[in-house]
Amino acid sequence: MVRWYVLQVTTGQETGVRDALQTLGIRAAVPREERAIRSGGGWTTKVYTLLPGYVFLALEYSAENYYRVKAIPHVLRFLGPNGLSPSYLTHLEVEWLRLLDNGGEVLKPSRVETLPEGGVRIVEGVLRHFPVSRIDLDKRARRAKVEISLCGELKTLTLSTEGGEDEDESS
Repeated sequence: MVRWYVLQVTTGQETGVRDALQTLGIRAAVPREERAIRSGGGWTTKVYTLLPGYVFLALEYSAENYYRVKAIPHVLRFLGPNGLSPSYLTHLEVEWLRLLDNGGEVLKPSRVETLPEGGVRIVEGVLRHFPVSRIDLDKRARRAKVEISLCGELKTLTLSTEGGEDEDESS
């Protein structure tokens, strides 16, 4: 049975490992986003890996596939409780992965707007899929933190936003 697993890889080598897996015919994902970075008084954008050090792959786990994957440079290990049998993603976790992977395309920042009473509304983007009560929004830094479960462990993700800044914060 084909399931989604998580590999721990050398940080910074995620896309290279993903490409090597795809060359072997293994479906792989590395969720990435376009992130606004404040530098030298202005904003620039950079492509950022959402979960540094991790690559997701879909395969039928077997000894043969294990050794094919482990032979790829920069693959450290399959995530799992004891190192012998890897953990696989639940159905809900796979759905989160699909949203974050965006079909292999880089995610754009979610657009937010500030409401007159001080609240925030998510206008568009991946953040629309998260309950607003579970989003920790930092308008000044143009970031939002959310928690998702991966292999049964809660992970905090930082996602980019645009809009919603107060006039004195946008300069």
